Amino acid sequence: MRRWLTHARRLGWPAALAALLTLTAIAGAAWLPARQAQLDEQRQALMARRAALAKAPAAAAKTDSRALAASLPPDSARQARTAALLALTGELGLPWPRSDFRYQVDRELGIAQYRVAMQLSGGYGALRGFVAEALQRDPALALDSVRLRREADGTLKAELAWVLHMQAAK
Repeated sequence: MRRWLTHARRLGWPAALAALLTLTAIAGAAWLPARQAQLDEQRQALMARRAALAKAPAAAAKTDSRALAASLPPDSARQARTAALLALTGELGLPWPRSDFRYQVDRELGIAQYRVAMQLSGGYGALRGFVAEALQRDPALALDSVRLRREADGTLKAELAWVLHMQAAK
């Protein structure tokens, strides 16, 4: 040991630093493969968990969409629901609306949407009452958008976009 210390003193601090760095490199070379194997195992476990989690929401979403579709009114009630929505305007003293209709089906989810765009005019209270009453009467009805414009005579022109959700026809 004394001989080694004497030899180290003769070579100086650069040799001591080189020896220290060499020992660190050897220790790192011994430690690194073991750590790499450990990280590979963790990576494989994470990939397996991700794959399992990716499958679970897809299956749950299909189950949820089937339950949602089953809770909606049947497609055969579409005309009656549309007529009830339009008749409500007359009940509340609003003029018969100009309306456009569009039907969409998502076969995978088993859900259909019947979009009703209507233009009405009247007072703010009557229009607000119409929207509230329509949503109250039909739980599967959604108000997609509202656009209001006040005319010079004080009446409101309303463009309402409704969506009637229902089970897709089989």
